[in-house]
Amino acid sequence: MRLDKYIASCTGMTRKEIKKALKKVPAFVAGEKVSAPETQVDVKTKVVFMGEHLHYSEFTYILMNKAAGYVCTNREGRNPTVFTLLGDEIKAKDLFTVGRLDKDTTGLLIITNDGDFSHRMVHAKKHVDKTYFLTVDKIIPESAIEKFRSGVDIGDDEPTKPATLELLSDTSANLTISEGRFHQVKRMMEAVGCTVTSLKRLTMGPFSLDKSLAEGEYRLFNDEEMGWVNEKKA
Repeated sequence: MRLDKYIASCTGMTRKEIKKALKKVPAFVAGEKVSAPETQVDVKTKVVFMGEHLHYSEFTYILMNKAAGYVCTNREGRNPTVFTLLGDEIKAKDLFTVGRLDKDTTGLLIITNDGDFSHRMVHAKKHVDKTYFLTVDKIIPESAIEKFRSGVDIGDDEPTKPATLELLSDTSANLTISEGRFHQVKRMMEAVGCTVTSLKRLTMGPFSLDKSLAEGEYRLFNDEEMGWVNEKKA
């Protein structure tokens, strides 16, 4: 594989950016300085670029701070999709979101092309916890804490699984659920007389929203996050 393609796969940078960077700061391939972007690299070879040890994977794992107004489909339609926020080097890949966030919901969104990883994260039997920060239009009753802890009727065949509600103010809270039913958070709040006015996902399993990312920004998984992915594959 070409060095510039290898680096692009590991960092999300464009090849144009990489070629420009290599002119100033060479990469180290198996300990040797390399500045030529066309240099052939074995994917198992140790590559250090701009002080970072790169880790090549056949799959792509992206952590995004989703912006409002974008939908989580990869099909073109009336609304822009989260995939339009990705750079050219990443857009070319066959990617999909791990679960979905509503058009107006912001926060943590994971994008990948690893089907097994996605299945582990969203399958109902896995019970992966997801925490949301929400604001509502009315005072949240304190009774909602116990109601959610016991499971609440939102109109489905079964009540929701136990959830944790942490009140932050009269009209804001963190809600942790382990399911992914249609509009679940909004429907749960409606069950206690409140309408959600804003919703942001903060965590999903071991993954947390990167506070350094502005809405609409993204990055590839870091070493710690890749460690979790690889641990589960072992």
